[in-house]
Amino acid sequence: MLPLILLIGRVTVFAQAPVSSPKPVDGISASTPGNPTDKKPTEADKVRRWIEFDALSLSTRYRFIEARSHQTIANQDQYQVVARGRFKFDSKGKYSVYAGLFTGQNLTSGWNNTGWGTGDAQTNLHLKQLYFNAKPTKWLEVQVGGIAGYNAEQTEITGLDNDAYLAGERVQVRRPKTLFFDEISYTAAFIGDLTTPSVFRRFDRFDEWNYHQIAVRKQINKRIGFSVEYAREANRHMLRQAVNVKTAELKFIDKVTFENYQVLDPNPGYGFAVHAEKKLHKRFSLSGGFARIDQPLFNADRFPVGNRFFVYTNTKLTREFSLSSALIQAVGPLPTAATSRTRLDIILTYNFLETLRRTKFF
Repeated sequence: MLPLILLIGRVTVFAQAPVSSPKPVDGISASTPGNPTDKKPTEADKVRRWIEFDALSLSTRYRFIEARSHQTIANQDQYQVVARGRFKFDSKGKYSVYAGLFTGQNLTSGWNNTGWGTGDAQTNLHLKQLYFNAKPTKWLEVQVGGIAGYNAEQTEITGLDNDAYLAGERVQVRRPKTLFFDEISYTAAFIGDLTTPSVFRRFDRFDEWNYHQIAVRKQINKRIGFSVEYAREANRHMLRQAVNVKTAELKFIDKVTFENYQVLDPNPGYGFAVHAEKKLHKRFSLSGGFARIDQPLFNADRFPVGNRFFVYTNTKLTREFSLSSALIQAVGPLPTAATSRTRLDIILTYNFLETLRRTKFF
């Protein structure tokens, strides 16, 4: 942590810009009290000066999972709470503390059981993320604490699960004019404590780095973007690559993504996913593809070992409500009889943050 603190101190440059005199408007100084162009801060502005939310939602989903043996693994209703925001130390938000409160009992889960169907009811909420974020310049950002994973152009199919949590530090540099890449990211952290979501019970892991990730991302043009990364996850060394291609001129596909990984050591292996997206209506989008995962990873729990076709849908019902679904079907051999063969998720999400924005509370 100390090297990052020293780095922040070295790159922070305080420069006082010259202040120009305000131009008069109809003979009235722009700084004169009572000027009709003056805008008094609203109550929402006063709140946003200190607190900002970037996610605030409540979801419920029906989940059905059938194993290779045709045994029903899950036939249940679950719920998800997502609340993530920051406290800003300065008005521009260069220095802040982020916090993320989520449901979910382990590293790759963000849902609790309601008790309807299989599984006992769960009521736990965990502060999985809590970290200091510094952006002293436009091109440098530093995060220290209980942080989330970083996937660049990957998705959680072959990258880290979206619910994954880490304890450590991340540095991101964005200087494409001098370093070619749009973003260079380095993460040093601890990954583990699979069933210990609370960040307060993982703070003692800051000195036990077993996760290192170096990732670069580049948008070549308006059509093509890619990312490449090396990661050491516990005792596993691996490479990941992903490329996104926008294909709107094809009419029937808006974007195609190819992502893959190579496990270098100790158990060499390879996996990939290819998927396409299409927005069929301003409120409805469809996506789908094929994924191959050859060994257990820290990726999405929807994609265990095996070959799978998948189809996603998303419908924007209103500004606040959306309905999505995911159908995933395994094909070919699976490693065990208990491995999931068929999975269906139907999710209804209420975005409370949109309600706050519509009412101008935030």
